Amino acid sequence: MDYIKQICAPIEQEFEEFRNRYSQLFSSANPGVDLLLKFLLERKGKLMRPILVLLVAKCYGLVKDSTYHLASAVELLHQGSLIHDDVVDESDKRRGKKSANAVYDNKMAVLLGDFIVSMALIQITATANIKSVDALSTLIGTLSEGEITQLNALDNTTLSEDLYFDIISKKTAILFSSCTSLSALLSGASDADVEAFRQFGQVAGLCFQIMDDILDYHDSSETGKPSGNDLKEGKFTLPAIYALTHSDRDWSAHIKAIRSLEATPEQIREVTEYSVSNGGIEYSLAKMEELKKQAIQGLPAFISPELRNSFECYLELITNRVK
Repeated sequence: MDYIKQICAPIEQEFEEFRNRYSQLFSSANPGVDLLLKFLLERKGKLMRPILVLLVAKCYGLVKDSTYHLASAVELLHQGSLIHDDVVDESDKRRGKKSANAVYDNKMAVLLGDFIVSMALIQITATANIKSVDALSTLIGTLSEGEITQLNALDNTTLSEDLYFDIISKKTAILFSSCTSLSALLSGASDADVEAFRQFGQVAGLCFQIMDDILDYHDSSETGKPSGNDLKEGKFTLPAIYALTHSDRDWSAHIKAIRSLEATPEQIREVTEYSVSNGGIEYSLAKMEELKKQAIQGLPAFISPELRNSFECYLELITNRVK
């Protein structure tokens, strides 16, 4: 099924308008900056977050200039955070292509990330809505807090599902929930509907990250992430957390080695294989299904059948990505 076509059916014209506006942002009179911006534009993804912004606004019948500025702001902030993440994680791939820090260097990548974040702030300011400006400014701090929490977890040899969800809520889900809640806010939604859309975005973001973590257990040319990459970076995600905490075997030596970034290839392989063969993937998939049902049930009742179908397809796309 072509999920993107289904999702974008109610916002086809608006999405095209957004793509045109967004592309125009990636140019500069400074040749060095312009080169970096063109590099980044060539690596844009499916624009899943802006799509969410447009869908929520469409529920209220009108996509305004402020909506387009919000959509640009959240996508720019997402792109800037990815650049910084690749530097922190020392990753050389992003969506199957060389990352900015691999093509240039860490210094240039950090500066590019900073520049993109500044562009996001300019776009959110253009909404002329102080609540949106405040929310996005707070969001930047929350994204950093999530990264700090994840790095601090390297010193923790105890696996915790609560800690996992805290990290992915701050690093991933909050950007999705900001898309939905701020779009509803700019559309004049009631406080109750703003909260309902926020919760949908939150769940969508959690599902997105859980699926991303499941895909790490498979070699993927699309994501550019080999099997076990998260474990090599000292990160225990939901499949491993579930499998190891429900095991009779003592995994403390493996956990300590992985957390300290000193694990052998054999230790990585053992944890990866055990997570797959002892229910980690099944548990994670079941958790996603539970969250999906929660998200759909929580959508405001007034949404048209066509738009409700788009939101449902959005979740299906997120949770049915393939390696």
